Amino acid sequence: MTNATTTAVAKVLKGGKNTPPPIWLMRQAGRYLPEYRQIRQHFKDFIEFCLQPEAVTRVTLQPIQRFDFDAAIIFSDILVIPHALGQRVQFIEGTGPVLDHVDWATFLEKAEKQSVLPFLSPVFDAIRLTRQALVPEKSLIGFVGSPWTLACYMLQQGKVKDAPSGNYSPPFINSLLRILQKHCADFLTAQIQAGCDVIQIFDSWASLVPHPYQEDYLWKPLQFITESIQKKFPHIPIVYYGRGVNQFYPTLALRLPGICFGLDQTVSPEWAALHVQTPVQGNLDPERLVRGEFKDSVERILDFLSLKPFVFNLGHGILPQTPLENVHQLVDQIRNKTY
Repeated sequence: MTNATTTAVAKVLKGGKNTPPPIWLMRQAGRYLPEYRQIRQHFKDFIEFCLQPEAVTRVTLQPIQRFDFDAAIIFSDILVIPHALGQRVQFIEGTGPVLDHVDWATFLEKAEKQSVLPFLSPVFDAIRLTRQALVPEKSLIGFVGSPWTLACYMLQQGKVKDAPSGNYSPPFINSLLRILQKHCADFLTAQIQAGCDVIQIFDSWASLVPHPYQEDYLWKPLQFITESIQKKFPHIPIVYYGRGVNQFYPTLALRLPGICFGLDQTVSPEWAALHVQTPVQGNLDPERLVRGEFKDSVERILDFLSLKPFVFNLGHGILPQTPLENVHQLVDQIRNKTY
């Protein structure tokens, strides 16, 4: 395993300063890259694609080779966990993920006893291959979806529009979340053991949780996962990206010491610099990158956030229609700025 203190992103997320700040982009390996699309067309099934170590390694490295980002994030999908647990996931063009209906009583009983790790062993093979190919200074990021975000997809069979309701009572949701938090922690542990030196927890649907349920649905599972990782790997940075709940970061930082935060595009860098007293990453609006109207926003982000431990990123995933030249210009602007 690579020593986390040797990689640029990990050093900053553990509290170090770096000028210029390191940069990587959420969804940086994906459809905006022609070389990605060329490989993707050979795989009909997306989950099958995510479980092909050689192909995964190639697409994980593509944005590093093209843009020289400071970190690679292993190419995968948050929905490999429900798929590994027996709820089949299909990605349908124009629709997105579609998850099979399951009998929940049977599913929970089985999911509580099984391990996702044997099924997901190709992911760990891809991590090992990618780590071998990366120079020591480049970080390799592993990730999971939060238990809540996974539950949203699982209970609504991929069509997430609101918080799961109907027949899903709070005790049932809590039972599902307790099972998922263990699988998430196990999956992250195995990714670190395979060679990841930074991990990120994606909570894309965090803002859907009604306020009275935030403690049970968001913060307790997050605490379980972060404490599980920190006990085993205190040197590994953990980033929590909670879309739409950035206002809770100052309180979470006190509750979960050592955690870092991904900022979405809804918060100002001035607010983050003043209120979030931890290393952060973010938070350029991906739409600005598409339109080429990002230079002033980047300057503002850098002026406020590069004074503290900071990793440049987007506020959400890079969009498929993003021009490659705009990404080159973004990287050049960050690396050529006078700090």
